[in-house]
Amino acid sequence: MKKLLAALADETKTETLVGLAFDFALEQPVRTFIEPELLLAHVDRALSEAMTEAALARHVRPFLDREQARAEARGDRVGDWLTPQGKETLRALAGRPVRLERSFLEGLVKQEAVTHLVRSVVEETLDRFLQTLKPGGSGGGVLGAMGRGAVGFASGLGKGILGGLGAQMEQQLKAAASTFIASSMNVVMDRVVTLLAAPDTGVKLGRMNQTGFDEALKQKTGRVWAQAMKLPVDELLAIVPGLIAHNLARPEIRAGILDEVRAFLEVEGSRTLGEILTEAGAVEAWRTETITKAAPLVRTFAASAPFKAWIAAR
Repeated sequence: MKKLLAALADETKTETLVGLAFDFALEQPVRTFIEPELLLAHVDRALSEAMTEAALARHVRPFLDREQARAEARGDRVGDWLTPQGKETLRALAGRPVRLERSFLEGLVKQEAVTHLVRSVVEETLDRFLQTLKPGGSGGGVLGAMGRGAVGFASGLGKGILGGLGAQMEQQLKAAASTFIASSMNVVMDRVVTLLAAPDTGVKLGRMNQTGFDEALKQKTGRVWAQAMKLPVDELLAIVPGLIAHNLARPEIRAGILDEVRAFLEVEGSRTLGEILTEAGAVEAWRTETITKAAPLVRTFAASAPFKAWIAAR
């Protein structure tokens, strides 16, 4: 026992011991360390409502404020985060024609807000058009242009007669316009769907996206953060723990997580940790860091009263 305690107190020997343990771990297949059901249980504990709420309050919310301050101090732009190749690729993707499914568009335009918007635009357009028909209106009035201009009525009597006719016609046209709008909105909305689903509209939307992408790259990161932080951030973060807990409790979601873990093990489960780390070129770095961090802990543990008591009881 004395030899063991002496070895565990020796810096070189504890580093050798940790290195041996590390090498042993690398020889084990990945499935030795991962069991789908146990992993899901860990996820349940780590993402419980209380744990998630605490993590958001302690780390995520303060991070958002700190990153906003850093972004404003840096003064960089969104485009600075992308490589030239990345910009080129994303710009090309943004510029692709947008293909909108007709069924999606039909569902969209049936929404009350959309129908109200289109109806309001049609009503306002027709109303402005009618204003141009009135004598003295912005368009000079149809009767004014055709009657007085063409026939030469310029007398007060002529103006009076035409003015009366103009008012009467205006009321008739307004009634006709109102009837048209009430009976033709379905036709109008169908036409909107057809136009939005047309290939040339998709091309124009792609160009619009590309222009938006170009403009976004010019924006300062600090300004983007400032705009984002105008959202009700605290209210949004407050519902996250409940959303995660709710979905983790759904049987179909849990089954999906287990399926994905098993699918991962089908591909990687028989490989050793050493193979994976070697493929990533990280074996030596991980070994060095493990020894550096773990060896002092081993020595401290070996010098602790509980460990010494355990050794003495053997």
